[in-house]
Amino acid sequence: MIKLNFKEVKKRDGRIVNFDQNRITKAILAVGRATGEFNLGVAEKISDQVVISLNEVFNKRKNIPEVENIQDIVEMTLMKEDYLESAKAYIIYRKEHQRIREERKKILNGRETQLHLSLNSLKILAGRYLDKDPETREIIETPEEMFARVSRALAEVEKKYGQSANEVKKWQDKFYQLMSNFEFLPAGRTLSNSGTTRSVISNCVVLHIEDTMDGIFGTLRDATLLQQNGSGVGFPFHLLRPAGSLTKRTQGISSGPVSFLHVYDRAFGVIKQQGRHGANMAIMRIDHPDVLDFICAKNIEGELSNFNISISLTDKFMKKVESNSEEPWLCEFDGKKMLPRRIVRDKYNHISQIQEIKITPKEIMAEIANNAWINGEPGIIFIDQVNRTNPLPSLGRIEASNPCGEQFLHDGDVCNLGSINLDKFVENKKIKWTRLKEVAELATRMLDNVVDLTDFSIERTNNMVKKNRRIGIGIMGFADMLFQLEIPYNSEKGFKTAEKVMEFINQTTHSTSQQLAKEKDVFPNYKLSIWKKKGIRMRNAALTCIAPTGTISMIPEVSSGVEPYFALVYAKKQIMGQEEFYYVNHYLEKKLREKGLYSPKIIDKIYREGTIQHIKEIPKSIRRVFVGSMDIAPKDHIKMEVAFQKHLDNSISKTINLSNDTTRFDVEKVIQLAWQSKCKAFTVYRSGSREEEVLTTKGKENASDDCPNCDSKQDEMTPPSSLLGDSTK
Repeated sequence: MIKLNFKEVKKRDGRIVNFDQNRITKAILAVGRATGEFNLGVAEKISDQVVISLNEVFNKRKNIPEVENIQDIVEMTLMKEDYLESAKAYIIYRKEHQRIREERKKILNGRETQLHLSLNSLKILAGRYLDKDPETREIIETPEEMFARVSRALAEVEKKYGQSANEVKKWQDKFYQLMSNFEFLPAGRTLSNSGTTRSVISNCVVLHIEDTMDGIFGTLRDATLLQQNGSGVGFPFHLLRPAGSLTKRTQGISSGPVSFLHVYDRAFGVIKQQGRHGANMAIMRIDHPDVLDFICAKNIEGELSNFNISISLTDKFMKKVESNSEEPWLCEFDGKKMLPRRIVRDKYNHISQIQEIKITPKEIMAEIANNAWINGEPGIIFIDQVNRTNPLPSLGRIEASNPCGEQFLHDGDVCNLGSINLDKFVENKKIKWTRLKEVAELATRMLDNVVDLTDFSIERTNNMVKKNRRIGIGIMGFADMLFQLEIPYNSEKGFKTAEKVMEFINQTTHSTSQQLAKEKDVFPNYKLSIWKKKGIRMRNAALTCIAPTGTISMIPEVSSGVEPYFALVYAKKQIMGQEEFYYVNHYLEKKLREKGLYSPKIIDKIYREGTIQHIKEIPKSIRRVFVGSMDIAPKDHIKMEVAFQKHLDNSISKTINLSNDTTRFDVEKVIQLAWQSKCKAFTVYRSGSREEEVLTTKGKENASDDCPNCDSKQDEMTPPSSLLGDSTK
C-alpha cells in the first residue's frame, strides 16, 4: 500500500472517519471480477494508483477527501488504465447506490440510518415497527431511535426493583447494543409498542372458549381486542359441544365448533381490514366427535384465511394407527362416547346432514394426511407429549398453542418472544460461546422485563401473564451459522451442533432466571410448578421455545427459526402486499467468488434450478454444505427438530418440506415418524400444493441424498465447561 498524506475521509452525512484503502481495493476488485477484466493483484495496483492521485490532489487542497472525491478518482483511474468495461460497471454501481441512498431516505421520511440495513429490511421496519405519527401515519423515527425507545422502556422496569439511575442506564445501553448489533431481537409487538402509548407488547395468547353463547362471544370479544393490538390468538375449539347437540337455554340444536370457527374467521377479517391484526390458530383434539368436519375445514384454498388449523393427536390414537387397529375410532364429549360424524353443509355453512360413521384410526389418519398433502393443513400436534413437559401441571392440562405452534399455553397465558441471531456468533469457523452466553443472559432479563411492562385490557390474560412470567427465547440464523462452520444442515454434525447450541442457550437462560429470582423473587404461580417440586427457585415458568421469526429474521436477513433456507436464490412476496423481494444468499455468493465461479449466469441457473445440488460447475465441497429446504429428506427435517427439542422448555415452529411428487402415504409416514421421535408439533408442506406461495423459485424441486458429514473437529462445536454454570449439574 502507498503511504498516505492524510488519514481521514469525510462521509456523505458529514461524519469524519479513518481512511481505509482496503475498502477501495474491495470495490475495484468487485467490478473487475464482475467484468472478468482483472483479479486481486491488478485491483491492488489500481488501488495504489488511486491513493497516489489522492495524495497529489489533496496535498494541494490542504483538506481531507470526501467519499465522492475518492469515487471520482477510482472511476478516472480505471479509464486511464484502459479497463473500460470495469469503469462502466463502476459508474453503474455508483448510480445504483445513489438510487438506493435516495430510496432509503424516502422510506425513512427524510431520515438517515447508520445501521447496515438493506432496502428490504428498511421497508419491513417502516411497515411494521418504526413509530408513526398517529394522524399522518408518516415515519417519525429511525431504526436507531426505535431500538433506543425499546431499550429505554425495558430498562426503566429495573427502577421497580430498586436499581439506581446509573444501573438503569447501564441496562439500557446493553439492551440497545444487543438489538442494534442484531445479536438478539424481541418479537414484533415488543419492537413496535414498547415505549409508546400502546400497552400490549407481547405477541401471542391462548384463549379457551366456554361452551355457552356468552362464553363463545365473550371470548370473541376478548380476541378482537387483542387482535387490534396485533396479538395472535390460539383457540381449542374441541371445548365446544358437537354439532347437533341440544342447547339447554333455547332447546335448539348446536351448529358445532366449525361453524363458530367460521364466525371467528369473519370477525378477524374485519379487524384485518382496519390495519392491525395477528395470526390465529384453531385446534381440535382427535377424540372430538366433529373431528372429520374440522380436518377438511380448509381443503379449499382461501377458506378460513385468518386461521391456521392443527389437529391434536393423542398417544392412544397414534398407537392404534401404528398397530393398524380395525376397531372403529370412538370419540368422546362431556363423558359421552360416540362415533365420529360426517357433517354436510350448504353454501351458507348451515348444516344439512349429520351422519355417524364407523371409521378406523388408520382411515382418519389417511384423511389428515390427505388434507395436509393438499395444502399443508391441518398442522400436527402431539398433545400428550406437550403435557408431559407442562411446567405448570397444577393449572391443568394444556389444550392449545399460539398461532405458529411453538408456545403451548394455559387459558389466558401469553408468550413473550425473542430470538438470538446465531449468524453473529461465528468467527474463524468457531462458535463464540462467551458472547453467546452474555447475549442469552441479557435476552432473559429483557424479556422478563417485557412481562412487567405489558398491560392487557383482558383481565384473564393480564392476570395469567403476570402469574406465570413465561418467556420464549429462541433462535434465528441457524442455517447461516452452519454455512460459516461449513457443516451441512442434514448431517449428524448439523444435528449435534443444533443440540449443543440449544443446550447451551437453555442452560444459560435457566441460570439467569434463577439469578433473577434472587433479585426479584419467583413467579407468583411458582407453587403450582415443577420448579417447586424440584426445589429450584425460578423467575419464569418457562424460558425457551423457537418461533418462526418471520419478519424479525428478515431485518438482519438471516434464516428463520430452525429452518434451512427455502432456496439460495429466490423471490419472496412481501407479507404486507404483493411486492416481491429477491435474495441471493451472501455466504454462497462469497464462496462462489472465492472460487472464481460467481457470475450472473450461474446465479440465474441456481434460480431456475431451485438448488445447487445438480450444477456440475459448483464443486461437491460447496454443494454438500449449501443445501436448501427441498434438498433435505423429511427424516432429516425431523431429526433437526428432535435435536433442538431436547433442550427446549416449550416447542418449535417447524415445517417439514416435501417435494411436489410426495404421496399422501409419504405424509402419513412423516407424521408417524415425528410421533415416534417425540416431536411436539409441526406442519408439512408439499411444494406447489397452493396457488399462492410466499416463497418461490423458478425451478422444480429435486430431492437429494443425505449430505456426507463434514470433517471439522467436534471440540470446536462444544462450549467450554467454565461457561455452563451450576445449571448443568
